[in-house]
Amino acid sequence: MSFEEIKGQRRATRILQNEVATGSISGAYLFIGPDGVGKNLTALNFAKILNCKEGRIDSCDRCSSCQKIDRLCHPDLRIIEAKEGPIKIEQIRTLKRESAYSLYEGKKKVWIIRDADKFTQEAANSLLKVLEEPPPRVVIILISQTKEKLLPTVLSRCETIPFSPLSSSEIREILKGHVPLDSPKARLIEKLARGRAGEAIFLLENEDVLNLREKVLASLEGNLSLEQILQLAQNWKDLSSDQLERTLDVILSWFRDLLILKQGGDKWIINHDRMDRLKEQSERYSSSGLSKAIETVETTKRHLGYRLSTVLTLEDMWLRLRECQLTTT
Repeated sequence: MSFEEIKGQRRATRILQNEVATGSISGAYLFIGPDGVGKNLTALNFAKILNCKEGRIDSCDRCSSCQKIDRLCHPDLRIIEAKEGPIKIEQIRTLKRESAYSLYEGKKKVWIIRDADKFTQEAANSLLKVLEEPPPRVVIILISQTKEKLLPTVLSRCETIPFSPLSSSEIREILKGHVPLDSPKARLIEKLARGRAGEAIFLLENEDVLNLREKVLASLEGNLSLEQILQLAQNWKDLSSDQLERTLDVILSWFRDLLILKQGGDKWIINHDRMDRLKEQSERYSSSGLSKAIETVETTKRHLGYRLSTVLTLEDMWLRLRECQLTTT
């Protein structure tokens, strides 16, 4: 795949292509934007362009270098990501050692660091030292959803490339050929994707995720008793980290929809297929109660990231969500 085939990120790819054309390639980049909009794909394709044997402003996808990067087996490409916790200092030290080695066969060593907002403090400081004196012939690409958790000194040493959500028409273009565009499923996936091409494709290929959403929404639509809350927390403790994150994202989208509906913004509703239930439930909450519910779910997501007890964290979330409702007399 070349830059021309990446959907919805023409601004980002054009900046990178201009730098290749003028020979003004930075030593470090920060690709910033929501998950699933093409940051990782763009990073890999940029690595291909930097090492392509044809030397153009887009990858040829035919030479041995492009094909090796496509297969993630190019000796001058390294991909670092958080696994079972934050990115650790040992991972950065390994990169620093390898930066001293000669190029194996490419023109540039490319380090792609995913989850760049998940460094340990030691790893972030170690990376900063690399950025202060960038190794020759090394291009570092940090990938993150937000800037907030990155050190200001790291930010100041990277060229920021912004990535935006795709438009509805671009998402529909992706769905076309997989599902009838006028079908309820297509409309639902378009809304749930929220401009993220990767998410649209994932939902197309994983029906079980849509089924999980149905179960979560059924729990939200009911008025759970204490016993049901305790049982639900037990049931969810065995979900994978990805499934649990998606579950909490569904809950978050529900309360955001309720708040949007409360403020008269029907156009931005995600769970549009549940409009009747949303309107009914919006009467149970005040705007401040909904804001508190959203904050509760976001706090739960952070706590689970700290590896606190899943069951206790989920029980606490559900009990706090019950308190967000208006009391009836």
